[in-house]
Amino acid sequence: KLLVLVKANAYGHGAVEFASLMEDAGADYLAVAYPVEGMELRQAGIKAPIMVLTAGTDSFEQIINYGLEPGIPNIYSLKVLCDVLRKRGMSDFPIHLKLDTGMHRLGFMTEELDELLAFLKECPQVKVKSVYSHLAAADDPSSDDFTLGQIELFRKNADRISEAVGYKPLYHILNSAGIERFTEYQFDMVRLGIGIYGV
Repeated sequence: KLLVLVKANAYGHGAVEFASLMEDAGADYLAVAYPVEGMELRQAGIKAPIMVLTAGTDSFEQIINYGLEPGIPNIYSLKVLCDVLRKRGMSDFPIHLKLDTGMHRLGFMTEELDELLAFLKECPQVKVKSVYSHLAAADDPSSDDFTLGQIELFRKNADRISEAVGYKPLYHILNSAGIERFTEYQFDMVRLGIGIYGV
C-alpha cells in the first residue's frame, strides 16, 4: 500500500488540490501532521483514510468526529483516547502505533511494550490499523548499518504487537529515501512524502 504525505499544505502545493489528485490516482492513505489539516481535507470532501501523525491529546473529539486516524506515540495518549471512546460507546476505532527504533523523537520504546500490550488487551475501544516507525538516516549510506538495525528492531517489536492483539496490522517504516534505497523492506505500506513532490 501507498501512503502519501500531504502535511504542511502538501509541502506548499495546496493540500486539498493535491490530496484530491492523490485520491483519484489511487493512494491508499493520506497523512497530515495535525488534526486541523485532516479536518480541512474532510470538509473539502476527501474520503480516503487520513492518518494524523501528531494527534496530541486535545483534539481526539475532532479526530473522531471527522473520521481521522491518530498516530499514538505513548501510553498516555492511548489512555486518553480510550477514555474518550469509552464515554462515546465506541469500539474498534482505528489507531496507528508509533515505535521508536532509534530516531528518538516520538514513539514507544522497546521497554514500554509490555505496558502497551497489557493496556491494549483492556481497551476494545481501539483497533490497531498499523504499526510504524521512522528511519533517522535512510538517505545516508554511511549510516546503513544503523538503518538496518532500526528496521530489524521495528520488525521484532511490530511482530510482538501483532502476536499480542491477535491480528496483523499494516507495517510501515520506509520514508522517501527508504523507498529508494531499501526496497526489500517495504512491508505492507510505504510513506511517500517529499519524494512525490520531486525532491
